[in-house]
Amino acid sequence: ALNHMFAPVQNACAPFLDRVVPAILLAMDVAPAGGSEFYISALVRLVSIARQLVRPFLEPIFKLFSAESLGSERQQSTSIGLIEALAEALSGDFGPHIATVLPFLMAIIDRDSSELHQPTLRALPALQILSPSLEGYLFLVMPRLIGLLDIAITPIAVVEETLRCIASIVGAVNCGSFSSRIVLTLVRLLQCSPPLELQTAAIDVLCTMMEQLQDEFVLFMPTIKLVMSKRGIDEHARYERYSRLLFMGRLVPKEPPRAQSRIQGDAAQAAAAGPALGHSGDGLAKQEVGVMQLRRAWTSKPQKSKDGWMRWLHAFTYELLEQSPSPALRACSSLANKHSPLSKELFNAAFVSCWTVLPGQYQQEIIASLQNVASNMDVPADILQTILGLAGFMERDEKQIPIDLKRLGDYAYRCHALAKELHYKEAEWTLEKNYDTIEKLIELNQSLDLHDSAIGMLEYVRKEQPDVQESVIWYQRLQQWDKALEIFQRQEAERGPSFQTTRGQIRCLFEMSDWETLVPIFERIWSGNDQKLQLASASIGMSMAWAMGDIDRMEFYLSALPNKSRDKSFCKALLAVYRNNFDDAAKFINDAREEMESDLSSHITESYNRGYAQVFMCQMLTELEEVVMYKMAPDDRERQVAIIGAWRHRLSGIQQDVGMWQKLLRLRSMVLRPILDLDTWIKYVNMSRKSGQMRIARDAILQLVDDEALYMEEIHRGEVDALTPKFALQAQEYMQMKMQLAQQPQGFQGGGIPLGLNGRNTGQSSSSWEGRTRRFSIVSGSNTSVNAPLDVAIRLSQQPALVYMYLKYKWAANEKREAYQMLETFASDYASRIGFDLHNPDTFAEHIDARVLANLSGHAEAADDARTIHLLARFYFKQAEWLTTVEQSVLLLQEAQAKAGLSTGESSYARRLVRRESIGVRRGRGSVSGSGQASRDGIRGSDDGRSKQDAQYLYELKGGRIDKAILEAYHAATVLDRKWYKAWHQLALRHFLETQRYQIEHGHITESMAKNHVVPAVHGFFRAIQLSKSDTTLQDTLRLLTAWFDYCEFESVSQAVRDGYNSVSIRTWLQVIPQILARVHIKAESTRRLVQQLLVEVGKSHPHAIMFSLYVAARSEHAERSHSVKDVLAKLHDMYPELVEQTEL
Repeated sequence: ALNHMFAPVQNACAPFLDRVVPAILLAMDVAPAGGSEFYISALVRLVSIARQLVRPFLEPIFKLFSAESLGSERQQSTSIGLIEALAEALSGDFGPHIATVLPFLMAIIDRDSSELHQPTLRALPALQILSPSLEGYLFLVMPRLIGLLDIAITPIAVVEETLRCIASIVGAVNCGSFSSRIVLTLVRLLQCSPPLELQTAAIDVLCTMMEQLQDEFVLFMPTIKLVMSKRGIDEHARYERYSRLLFMGRLVPKEPPRAQSRIQGDAAQAAAAGPALGHSGDGLAKQEVGVMQLRRAWTSKPQKSKDGWMRWLHAFTYELLEQSPSPALRACSSLANKHSPLSKELFNAAFVSCWTVLPGQYQQEIIASLQNVASNMDVPADILQTILGLAGFMERDEKQIPIDLKRLGDYAYRCHALAKELHYKEAEWTLEKNYDTIEKLIELNQSLDLHDSAIGMLEYVRKEQPDVQESVIWYQRLQQWDKALEIFQRQEAERGPSFQTTRGQIRCLFEMSDWETLVPIFERIWSGNDQKLQLASASIGMSMAWAMGDIDRMEFYLSALPNKSRDKSFCKALLAVYRNNFDDAAKFINDAREEMESDLSSHITESYNRGYAQVFMCQMLTELEEVVMYKMAPDDRERQVAIIGAWRHRLSGIQQDVGMWQKLLRLRSMVLRPILDLDTWIKYVNMSRKSGQMRIARDAILQLVDDEALYMEEIHRGEVDALTPKFALQAQEYMQMKMQLAQQPQGFQGGGIPLGLNGRNTGQSSSSWEGRTRRFSIVSGSNTSVNAPLDVAIRLSQQPALVYMYLKYKWAANEKREAYQMLETFASDYASRIGFDLHNPDTFAEHIDARVLANLSGHAEAADDARTIHLLARFYFKQAEWLTTVEQSVLLLQEAQAKAGLSTGESSYARRLVRRESIGVRRGRGSVSGSGQASRDGIRGSDDGRSKQDAQYLYELKGGRIDKAILEAYHAATVLDRKWYKAWHQLALRHFLETQRYQIEHGHITESMAKNHVVPAVHGFFRAIQLSKSDTTLQDTLRLLTAWFDYCEFESVSQAVRDGYNSVSIRTWLQVIPQILARVHIKAESTRRLVQQLLVEVGKSHPHAIMFSLYVAARSEHAERSHSVKDVLAKLHDMYPELVEQTEL
């Protein structure tokens, strides 16, 4: 097919050769033994068409001619044909590749043991074609050819062809060194009385040698004359004429006729015959379109199955290709008929190629046929996708398909092609400005994750048509459930309860996971007689019951689901697994897969993102099967661990979507309790918090702490076995703390009095236990806090990671005072466990290496300590981060109130504290204070006044020590996790900013300031650059240079730079070469020498990257800078003299 396409266009095939030739060669490599002959034949035809254009591919092509593996006789013949084609295409100019071809041909001749010597007869003409290129290779060729001239063992036909080959070689190159052997061999041949045709051929060779050797040939003439006389060869006209001319000195060598390959001969005959039928003289095909054949193909009859419709489409596509006026498309018809993906790929091009030449009447008929097919409600989504793809293809080609936009939009809706539906709806909106279309546009944009476009559409309508009443459906499409709920509640208050308002409220509350409000509504609905509402709400009720883990309600709502409900099979499978009916579960899972097959194929056809929801549903079904496997192997711990490992690994490929994670974790919690999958649940809670879905985050935290409490109590009572000794120890401590809490008259507000229990049976000191009881001494800023019960449960928790996650949630929920106090308390508790002192952290650093080694050795206690150390670093880092946020808020408030001209008599703290909303928002905490959802959730703090009080309290708590507290916390984080880039970066940045603030206030930097802040900043930036996983560390490097150059007069700073600059990669400095060159003439001599040394080190490793910049700086008008750079260039000249001299040129 490819050759058929390339033949008419000749040289125009050049752009495609770089894909076609390697593909053919690759196919040959993977072809089975003896299967490469077809591809070599295809390559022969391609070379004959492309000719000189194949030169870029000669190297891999000539590798095909291996003397080690000749293949069969047919393969040898085909390979020789390729050699002839290459010789014809390259005009015999094989260049260095002749050394590859000749051994291949000689091997064919040497190994030919057949009776008729057909391979030899095939190889000899190829040698004739190569004769002009054999200069220097006669020693390889001529002895073998001479050996073939023995008629006693060689067939007459081979001898005759050999004589022609020798004549061609003798006429093309100087064979003087072989003249004696050739002549004597021919003389022996003549002595054997060969047939007449051999005599003539042999004497022709002698004549050719006479032309070449001239006077030197006279030596052989007596011998030749004698043999000719003995054998009765009285005269040979050419030989006699050449002899006379030689003696007269008039014999002039003639240009031998060039040997013609079979391919060349065939081409010459074709040229003489004139243009081929169906082709014009310019080589372009003229193909007639068979309208009647096409008409029979596009005429459709109603089909009874999907396979029937697909067969119709395949037959129609084949006929389009077969009747296409394009030779390239016609060439693909046979392959497309056997390879469906190619048929699908070429449908659009084939249709348009036929469409453009069809008369108008037939164009209308074919469009009517397509519309008739699409109007059939049983037609598969694949055919609708094909019609939509054709419409888009013709639209891009500026040939609009004559089908109404509304119809195309309807086709897209039916096959779930959301992007195409959006395209046609936008076109419809542009033409008609119908505001009924707004709802659909918002829905489609939202479904395609084009949230900004959806909101923009709403804003556009508000601006252009302010009198248009806002629809609750718009907010539903935008997933702004809080605003939609407000409208539904307002409508219900104004007009009374209705089906629409009740159903709308149910949907909004479900999406907000507000089960407390939703459950009473469902009880009221199902205790009434409104069957329509019950039927409409059954699906949401089923999902709600699953989320709450209420199996009885699941079964109740499942019975009310319509039979055609898309999720009914999945819900049946879910309930069957809960009931341990595994056979039924397997059946329902298979039913669910079959039901979603059409949706999956149609969505995936458009794009993976469009079909992701269906792919996710497939994963849910798979994991439900794995839940069954888990349940069926209660004693096979190895298999259970493997399943859990697969689940955790699979999560890395799931989109960061709260709803999807929520469903997966519900599914897995059927067999894997949340506290035993804590890391996954923590990721889920953090994801919910960052996306602003605080209610979902809180529900997940409640589920975790409840499960932890239940698990600890079950272990303590001996109802379950602890998976590890760690859990057994935690259960004992949990029960001790719970008992002591029950003895306190005021619960967790009972002060910091020691609990009076013996503590853990681990020899732990009483002071450590007392530190743990301080968890219950924190006074809540609001006794009515929604999270107060959670606070109690968290203070009992034995999982530091769970505590850390909860504190981040509490801070984001605007309970900042309690969050910070609890963070400090828990940090102090965990620090006392491992013997860490916040105010003297460096002493602890000496013991970390020993703990790490113990952890690597597999000690359980050491491993727990290592995890505690790692997490404690995060506690201190978050403590510093929160204090920084408080400080920044207060400073911004002071600036704002100073500009507003507030009275100086007001409280300093009152002047500082405003804009508490900025706390957390500046740090990306996902605060949505001020939204309707916050007031309903009741988990994000009371109001803005509460935030101001918290900020004031925390700022006053630290007083003038807030800067020191921030630095201590960051420093503690770097000590506890010495390989944490983020901690080192923030510590260095904090020291750097402290230095700049001091300089702004005082105008200079003291020695102690340099020692306490500049040196730690330099050290911290070096560590951050060293630990960064990013390719670029530009910000840290620029700040490092600023600290170095601004304070280089202090020897401690210069020494810190000298100690650190070898610790980072030399590539670090490449991105700041201009900044370094700008300071190369700095006055401080020690710094100037260090800068020059640094430039030399960079130039030694990356001379090309720095040489031009150095040369430009050397020509600077600034004398000191020029002199310093020239010193660097002089040192580099010793290493790269040629490069430096070329740069100067």
